[in-house]
Amino acid sequence: MQKALWVEEKLVEAPKLKEALKEVGVHKVALFATIANKENDEVLADKVKHMSKPALQELSKELRGNFVKKVSVELDAEMQFLFGKIKEKLGINGDEEALKAVFQQFLDSGKNIPGDEKSKNKKQLSEAENTADTQPTKSHPIKAPSGEHILVSRYIPAKIRKEAISKTNGKCTYPNCTKSYEQLHHQDYFAHTRNHKNLIPLCKIHHEFMHNGVVAESEPKKWQIKLGIPKNSFDVKYRRVRQKK
Repeated sequence: MQKALWVEEKLVEAPKLKEALKEVGVHKVALFATIANKENDEVLADKVKHMSKPALQELSKELRGNFVKKVSVELDAEMQFLFGKIKEKLGINGDEEALKAVFQQFLDSGKNIPGDEKSKNKKQLSEAENTADTQPTKSHPIKAPSGEHILVSRYIPAKIRKEAISKTNGKCTYPNCTKSYEQLHHQDYFAHTRNHKNLIPLCKIHHEFMHNGVVAESEPKKWQIKLGIPKNSFDVKYRRVRQKK
């Protein structure tokens, strides 16, 4: 009760989010109580009604900027010398920029991070490889260049699935996310293209982000949180399916 009163007091300039309290309860709304205002009121009210609590927690964290973690490292004389040589080779003067470049090169190399859920990733890759392509699923007719109609299944063939997952070594593609992938996202929307090109491995939370108008889709490395992105009919359908589960 005390928390609900506190939230209501914070939402003086966010009437639509305050109204959402009746529909979704205090816990979801409270995540945005201190950052809600007239400008983002309508958008945040929409998010709390359609997104899961874990996804909302992550969204709240990113909107507050809490996903940036400050780390201090003391370098001895030898490490300072080696780091200096690395910066010289990279042609970068700033320490932070140099570290980012080193980390990115390591990730791009496809090598495993020590102790980073190797067994889980291998299992996922194995499952993707061994899953039968004949699994029953709904198919969609499309018109081939020859003029005939062929059926394209929503089920992703094992070979294509494995190729998509291997690009990120079984990890979520979203920037700064270290979770293992859980779902494959059709960046070009399967319902629109009827193909499995441009598949992107994502964890469940960031897959929700993609279908709830909070990420400006472009090159994955450039993804950023941006509220108020118009949702299309495919995203609306995704929401309905998720809410039935």
